[in-house]
Amino acid sequence: MRSEPRSKPARGSFDPLKVLIAMGCGAALGVLVAALMHSIMRHTPADLPLTRLQAFYGILVASGSLAAFAIESIRQLQAGSPEAEYHRRRGIR
Repeated sequence: MRSEPRSKPARGSFDPLKVLIAMGCGAALGVLVAALMHSIMRHTPADLPLTRLQAFYGILVASGSLAAFAIESIRQLQAGSPEAEYHRRRGIR
């Protein structure tokens, strides 16, 4: 049984691959912020347990990924919406 090749999504439809790419970029930014926080916390006199630091870094990476997911999903849904309100240009008021 041969499967048909996957075609490109129609303009205005939801593309989950773009969302996954955005999540990867958000996770990369989360890693950068976690690395910055690691270098800051390493030079403080506070004694922090390693498990708490690892959980904190994981939360930073997950929040970056989740933020990118939300932004890209909403952007795609607004672009594919038939309502004119989403497509009207808004000037500075």
